[in-house]
Amino acid sequence: MFDQLDQLTTELEACFASMEVDCFDAARAARLVSSGERVRRLGDAIRTIGVGQVERTNGWKGQGAKSISEWLATETDCAHYEAQSVVVLAGQLHHLPVTEAALRSGELSGTQAVEVARGAIVAPNTETQLLNLAKHVTVRDLRDATSRVVAAATDEAERHRQVHKSRFLKSWTDLDGSFNLKARMTVANGALVMAALKPIQDEVFRSARKSGVHERPEAYAADALLVLCEKASSSETGAGSSRTKTTRSNAVMHIRVDIDALKRGHTEHGEICEIAGVGPIPVATATEYLGEAFLKLLVIDGTDIKTVAHMGRHIPAPLRTAVEERDRVCQVPTCDMTLGLEIDHIVPFAEGGPASLENLVRLCKRHHLQKTHDGYRLEKIELDLRENTPTWAWRGPEQPALEYRGPPEQIDTG
Repeated sequence: MFDQLDQLTTELEACFASMEVDCFDAARAARLVSSGERVRRLGDAIRTIGVGQVERTNGWKGQGAKSISEWLATETDCAHYEAQSVVVLAGQLHHLPVTEAALRSGELSGTQAVEVARGAIVAPNTETQLLNLAKHVTVRDLRDATSRVVAAATDEAERHRQVHKSRFLKSWTDLDGSFNLKARMTVANGALVMAALKPIQDEVFRSARKSGVHERPEAYAADALLVLCEKASSSETGAGSSRTKTTRSNAVMHIRVDIDALKRGHTEHGEICEIAGVGPIPVATATEYLGEAFLKLLVIDGTDIKTVAHMGRHIPAPLRTAVEERDRVCQVPTCDMTLGLEIDHIVPFAEGGPASLENLVRLCKRHHLQKTHDGYRLEKIELDLRENTPTWAWRGPEQPALEYRGPPEQIDTG
């Protein structure tokens, strides 16, 4: 068997070495990417399944490594965090034969398998649902769905305590002289950090654009953190003086919670309590720990916000909140952009399009420009009468339609 595997690998290496990729047209180049993805998935599956057997047979011991993840990182020249992820997945797959079969067949990528296994290992009855979901959504949407499964299957208060107990903030200097930060904390605390940085980041962005500077959002976030620290330092008026109490930034957090969970004080299976776009939190945190922040509480079984509409170009605050909560990523299929999203009128305002939830959508800047200037458009192709949720097509001047991605909770997973 191994002789055959080695022969196939050698043939594949020789085939790729003989390719004149520079001569490929667009279609053949795209096909090469597709073939490479199939090979990568197969390689990931072989490595993961193999690691599981190495661990069960203790094949890594006696080779100078302190753990199997250290052995794998050395054996395959991968980063230690990647090796740890592979080891965890390999152990989980031993208890999830259906997910293992999907990984072996190439139906799942390694990244998708990690997310499916993360949910299925704590809630085995969701394995099929997560596998079906993985076929239709991006990794980001799958990760969000898995987080909800884990949140529903574990005690929210205990999970919150454990994450808080494992909190850290680490710093180090890389070989190139750069200063690095890495932190871990609860979702609620992380949301407070990001909410404090957001208004400063927006101001840094506006100042940069006025001066003609164009940089990545991550760069502006780093600048915002520095400004926040400078403000804290400048509040000291001198040696021995007391620290001036700084004013909390105008933080706005969108909390999504089922009304029954809000009344009960905790969630049960299938219910959610989360900071939109960040992750699940305990109901107690939503109602007490974040009491000092300005919250927009979106009660799932409350007022039907779909009735909010306005015929002017201005988008009322409740309607804007609904659009932002519903469209947490760019709504063009396969696009996972979450930063700098812009609200667009599907039917342009100039053509009589209303400012209603049904006619508004959030797009990233690139797709918004394509729709506005390059002839791309969103077209309604059907309507789910049970959810009153439209399905759209993203059409380009010379491209076939792509199915429009709705909110994760409205995707039919079979």
